[in-house]
Amino acid sequence: MRLRNTLMVVALAVATLSAPGSAAAASSDLFISEYVEGSATNKALEFFNGAGAPADLAGYDVQLYFNGATAPAATIPLTGTVAVGDVFVLAASTAVPAILAQADQTYGGALFNGNDAIVLRRAGVVIDSIGKVGSDPGTEWGTGLTSTADNTLRRRSSVTAGDTDTTDAFDPAAQWQGYATDTFDGLGAHGVDGGEPQPAVLTIGAVQGTGDRSPLAGAFYDVQGVITQKTLSRAASGASQYGFFLQSRLGATDGDPASSDGIFVFTSTFPTLIGGYAPTVGDEVVLHARVAEFFNQTQLSSASLVRVVASGLDVNTTVAVTDAVPPADSAAAARFWERHEGERLRVRAGSLVTGARDVFASTADSEIWLVDRDDPLARRTDPHARRVFRDPHPLDDVPATRFDNGNGQRILIGSQGVKAATGDNGTLLPPARGFDTLSGDAVGGLAFGFNKYSVQPEQAAFSAGTDPAANHPVQPADRAEQVAVATFNVENLYDHRDDPNDGCDFAGNTGCPGVSPPFDYVPADEAAYRTHLDGLALQIVGDLKAPDLILAQEAEDQDICSVAGAALSCGTADNADGKPDTLQELALTIAGQGGPAYDTAYDRNGADARGITSAFLFRTDRLALPAPAATDPVLGSAPAVAYRAAGLAYNADVQNPKALNALLPSDVDRSTGVDGSNVYTRAPQVAHFFVTAAPGGSEGYDLWALSNHYSSTPNARVGQRTEQAAYGAAIAQAIQAASPNARIVYGGDLNVFPRPDDPIARSDADTPSDQLGPLYRAGLHNLWDDAVAADPASAYSYVFEGQAQTLDNLFVNDILRRDFVEMRAAHVNADYPADFDGDGPRGVSDHDPQVARFRSRASVSVSDARVVEGDKGTRPMAFTVTLSRPMSEDGLICATTLDQTATLLLDYDPLFSCAVVRAGATTATFTVQVRGDRRHEPDERLLLVVGADPRMRYTRAIGTGTVTDDD
Repeated sequence: MRLRNTLMVVALAVATLSAPGSAAAASSDLFISEYVEGSATNKALEFFNGAGAPADLAGYDVQLYFNGATAPAATIPLTGTVAVGDVFVLAASTAVPAILAQADQTYGGALFNGNDAIVLRRAGVVIDSIGKVGSDPGTEWGTGLTSTADNTLRRRSSVTAGDTDTTDAFDPAAQWQGYATDTFDGLGAHGVDGGEPQPAVLTIGAVQGTGDRSPLAGAFYDVQGVITQKTLSRAASGASQYGFFLQSRLGATDGDPASSDGIFVFTSTFPTLIGGYAPTVGDEVVLHARVAEFFNQTQLSSASLVRVVASGLDVNTTVAVTDAVPPADSAAAARFWERHEGERLRVRAGSLVTGARDVFASTADSEIWLVDRDDPLARRTDPHARRVFRDPHPLDDVPATRFDNGNGQRILIGSQGVKAATGDNGTLLPPARGFDTLSGDAVGGLAFGFNKYSVQPEQAAFSAGTDPAANHPVQPADRAEQVAVATFNVENLYDHRDDPNDGCDFAGNTGCPGVSPPFDYVPADEAAYRTHLDGLALQIVGDLKAPDLILAQEAEDQDICSVAGAALSCGTADNADGKPDTLQELALTIAGQGGPAYDTAYDRNGADARGITSAFLFRTDRLALPAPAATDPVLGSAPAVAYRAAGLAYNADVQNPKALNALLPSDVDRSTGVDGSNVYTRAPQVAHFFVTAAPGGSEGYDLWALSNHYSSTPNARVGQRTEQAAYGAAIAQAIQAASPNARIVYGGDLNVFPRPDDPIARSDADTPSDQLGPLYRAGLHNLWDDAVAADPASAYSYVFEGQAQTLDNLFVNDILRRDFVEMRAAHVNADYPADFDGDGPRGVSDHDPQVARFRSRASVSVSDARVVEGDKGTRPMAFTVTLSRPMSEDGLICATTLDQTATLLLDYDPLFSCAVVRAGATTATFTVQVRGDRRHEPDERLLLVVGADPRMRYTRAIGTGTVTDDD
């Protein structure tokens, strides 16, 4: 039996009980019993057969008179038979499923609007009408809900015959009851002489259905449940938005475990329902409301109170409260959450934070990710390993496979409940950090939004866990022997100055091309900017141990200031000194806190539309930027970067550092989107540094550094990001071709994961996108491999939706990797709560910086040597001394011999000699003369010991010479 007939039987039963004797008021023919003029093409007409016999519709038709016309624009013949007491529904063929489910006949042409007259005829004779033929009322007949535009009209039960005069005045209020737009719950049923038809009261489970979407979406129904919790949220405009959770009481559910027994009721900017009822937790109510799908959350809207069934109920005993313990398999977890959408859930005390509090500025929403207290991840021995890692990480819950369950065991809590509890739409969840634990149960309704399920507790409190910053912290470089290089996304480092040359760097600006207000990335005031600067400076000195070079990302490109003494002097002229103001001010802040002197550099062409750029911070006691020549193969006027598309005009600029970019080739995969028409929206910064081997020295070497900020979102812009890596590889290859001894570090926020992780793959059998593949194939080494091998629990730089992952990478070429010592991440940001000043210099970015250390002095090693003794005279034994890199200055190496089993003067001539290794050279040779004899004796050995120049590092200062006896 169709749902509409079920509702008809219920309605007629109610009518019969309330008005005995209604059969005496039978009508003589069909009449229009319901009129639906809803949104879009939600149009329908219902015809009631109140006569004493079935009605054969042969000869019946509906005529439509548009905009006051006197001739019909359409005549629609009706077909079928209408039983006694039943209805017949004519509907637009493109109406919503809730209407089509009641339709007996559909029509594909245009039906009617509020100013169009409708005539029902039998054998050419008018038997009912709506409106006035030949008259255009403008928009509608009637007013308010009881009008013919954007409303539903139902014929009053006292009406038993149609309006056969098509030219008389038409006032719907005389015979019709009005309802809000898209009210369909009465369609398919009608009664007479017994009051208005009463739709059935549905359980919430019937509304939710067993799938992802409600089968009743789009129509109004009466729904019963207990109000379990009120919610409050904030729109981007700042306005409050209200709602509450409704759940069927125990014993009154639909009994189907596949459907949810809870639902969210949205009341928009109104704290009360239509009609004035103020939702009260503990009330059991019947609501008349529209079933809607809002971004895939089933909810009720446009709700009014039908009646209060009970009051003062204890919601935690009246309705089911389910423990939020989803399975680890993400598909099974999605079914778990969908089954409980809108219901009251409990996140258990002791559950572990695996994603610190995040805050979304425009709506003041906050969220925290957790895993249940009994999850195996929460019980690991190493406290820093008690977290969720992305599937391919070696500390994932299923380490045997790279792409397995998707970590469905994560639990998200949101802030709508705590906002309602305080009555303040700016209230945030407590500032929980990674590894903290819930100190009590967090209970609330389950919502769905932004493709995430979240429990919205009324309250939540946390106990401090292990300190994330203690997770394998960065060690200081021995600056007499080492150089340290870091990559650091400083997250929207904008100052609080209104650059007159920039339309999107200050609140109140009108915008830039492609960038419109609000600008939630700029600081709210000068104090917020200074707090950001202070935190970054303290991290750089205290946690990063003042590295020699920092590859920075997300600094503002503004340049209206220059350094004057220990402060910035700012004006209005653009390009004041060719350096980014915010990084200059960061360098001054570091110095003001007692840290070392830093300078900064960039090519402003590398900035994106909203003005963020990559750049460099470097210590002036160690690094310098040589002036490039126009003939330089990378920084000069004709870069020798072999790439398959044309470079941009600014590639011809001669400068150091320099931004390089190209047109995005037409064959790049665009199926996941692209940003703009170039390879990069934020071009890489390419810099050539001279690095002294030790502070205060003059000998050193060339270091090429590339600071990158790839396009965002790992699983979007996949083709473009792969091309960004390909262009980066081409730059590195151009550097190496021009300078075979060049040391190259390539890094930054690459916005995608290192191998073997991949945002596209879903199983080990998948073909991954391998977006960084061009860098690997160019022979560059990702130092993440070394970090994860040394300490897996610390190998991450970012936390997204409760999963530790790596977006920030440092690649090096073969020559620099020979000098590699160690790389570590400073876990001072990603595991700390956003918008919280109570933890000092923590959480000042959303990325954890990474610091790599390299040996800086040229390493000296001496080879072993061997010679056949001979019977007489002497034979030369040559030892080769090799430097790990060319010296920039002449160096002195001295060598002397020592006995081992060979005897000085008897078996070889003494040697004490020094050799000058010229700048640019890497080898020296020392020759020992071995004396021949005719004695039969074992092979003999001597040693060659080298030393002298303190600027060199002696990794193998002793070579062994073997004299092979031939007697």
